[in-house]
Amino acid sequence: MVPDPPLEAVRRQRRGVRTALDGLELALASPSAGRAKEWLAGVQERVDALAAAWANHVTVTEEPSGLFDDVLAHAPRLAGRISRLRQEHVDIATGLAAVGSAGPGGDPEADVAAVGEAALASMGAIVRHRNSGSSLLYEAYFVDIDAAD
Repeated sequence: MVPDPPLEAVRRQRRGVRTALDGLELALASPSAGRAKEWLAGVQERVDALAAAWANHVTVTEEPSGLFDDVLAHAPRLAGRISRLRQEHVDIATGLAAVGSAGPGGDPEADVAAVGEAALASMGAIVRHRNSGSSLLYEAYFVDIDAAD
């Protein structure tokens, strides 16, 4: 069984990622017509917040003696899945970093669609990753990590 403090750290960072995802979704859903520059700035602000929450997620899960090391100690059979999750950490961070440069850059109105699609793609990857991570923890410890949320 995993001690409570590591699970609490994971729960906290998961709430942070979810809160940042919600903030980005609200920014993306706001009207952009006639206010593309403001919309792009608002979306970038929320992408930056999500990238910070994501970096915290990666730290909590990948630090030495962190969550992934603990899972491997309890359930070495899950090494392949942890390897995939580690690669997703890199891929998602790269995707978030690229959101701001997704548009051609000359016309804010034209950039809205490209930036929006890049942000949505990153959000989808994070949601899939969160599901995979929850399943991994449940399989390793029989704990529903989001039950307390």
